[in-house]
Amino acid sequence: MFKSLHSLEAKIFCKNLIFARKEAGLTQNDVAKILGEPQSYISKIESGERRLDVIEFWRIFKILQKPYDFYFQFDETLERQSQILKAASSKRRKKRPNA
Repeated sequence: MFKSLHSLEAKIFCKNLIFARKEAGLTQNDVAKILGEPQSYISKIESGERRLDVIEFWRIFKILQKPYDFYFQFDETLERQSQILKAASSKRRKKRPNA
């Protein structure tokens, strides 16, 4: 069964949230205080331990002030990730000594 919480897209989404928060010059504690939540709430979201519903995302989206599509750039990131993995794989093959 597919678990979206642990998918590559979920990881990318979390990394995009972290990037947006840091670019806004905010700490986890800052965002949590604005939302009226404990810092651990933001930590769990950013680590992928806790899933966001639409309203929770909307509240964070308003604070971080990034375009909504910024958080959902999966195709480009997946393609780039695939290229990186292929490059790393070919480098490993070149380094292996012949038997």
